Amino acid sequence: MKSPNLCLNNNPAFPIGVTWLNLSHFRNNEQIDYSIHAPIIVVVGPNGIGKTNILEALSLLAPGRGLRSAKLSQMSNIHHQKPWLMTVRLETGSGIITIGSALEFTPMGSEKRLLRINQTPVKGQSHLSEWVSVVWAVPAMARLFDDSSSGRRKFVDRMAVIIDPTHSERVNRYDHFLRERSLLLRNSLRDGRLDSAWVQTLEQRLAADGLAITQTRAQLVRQLTQLQPQDPASPFPRFFAEMRGDIEIWCRDLSALEAEEKLLAHLKDSRSSDAQTGGSAYGPHRGDLHVDHLGKKMPADLCSTGEQKMLLLALILSFTHLLAKDRDPPTLLLLDDVIAHLDEKHRQYIFQELNDRITQGIPLQVWMTGTHADDFLGVDLDGISGRVQLIEVAKK
Repeated sequence: MKSPNLCLNNNPAFPIGVTWLNLSHFRNNEQIDYSIHAPIIVVVGPNGIGKTNILEALSLLAPGRGLRSAKLSQMSNIHHQKPWLMTVRLETGSGIITIGSALEFTPMGSEKRLLRINQTPVKGQSHLSEWVSVVWAVPAMARLFDDSSSGRRKFVDRMAVIIDPTHSERVNRYDHFLRERSLLLRNSLRDGRLDSAWVQTLEQRLAADGLAITQTRAQLVRQLTQLQPQDPASPFPRFFAEMRGDIEIWCRDLSALEAEEKLLAHLKDSRSSDAQTGGSAYGPHRGDLHVDHLGKKMPADLCSTGEQKMLLLALILSFTHLLAKDRDPPTLLLLDDVIAHLDEKHRQYIFQELNDRITQGIPLQVWMTGTHADDFLGVDLDGISGRVQLIEVAKK
């Protein structure tokens, strides 16, 4: 997919990441046109002005439905009823590229997302991960540890894809095979017949991808625990994180071959019950992220809302330590309304951590939103002022 004819960036002072963002009819923003020239972008303005919408547009640079998981048509400006359009210019280690994305309606009235990379139409959002990676923290994630395990798995998967781009393909493939098996088993109840050869083939594919997904998640979460900042002065809580579930235990205690064979055996034995309930009683879709607050000696789901927010940020800060200097593509970190919930000490520390990553040459661009510029510009850090670009969003 990557083109060999890209215009390389020979200016080492120029930031890696988004250098131009143009939005048309996106949410409440009729038209936005921003030139970006810094690795840390601070977007400020009153509540309801559309700051989060800017981050949502950027989150569409990752495969999927963005940070709100919204329908494509819900992202259009309700006053103009026109399909939204986004154009982004990216500076990557491989050169400058342009990504365009837009909503289109088919003749049958269904919605679909168009995607162009360097003016060339592409099919499949998976191509996006070749050029840019995106991870985010938004207010809706404040109760991540209280909500469903599905949300926590998606949180882990967004980070895992950045480290291993093939992870997304495995997850999508696994979900497809799981639906195929469920349909096959459900039809067997109605017809009284089961295509044993085909269901066995699906289970073999589920076992192979399932073990790989489980191992990738487990390794990432272990690294989050190991690479969290060791600074005793850090105001963020220390944590212990691990993936938990039947397959996670098998992968830890057995060889890969033994774990795969055990999963295959359980899939075969549970066909009758799975035909009744749908899905599968075993698989990586049953795994869950477990986090302990070490200072409190307490599971995250029992901590206060404020403590859970701090744990979430601690996990994300630890994740930035996984990013390598020579890594391509760049990573966008989207932090929506995070500063408002931090005192001065926490603000200082999070800026220092992110600034250190950028100083070390990590291809990281950070986008933050907030209500007041003073919340950001009051942070006193040596050498960071030239790395921050302030965007004030005002009513038109």
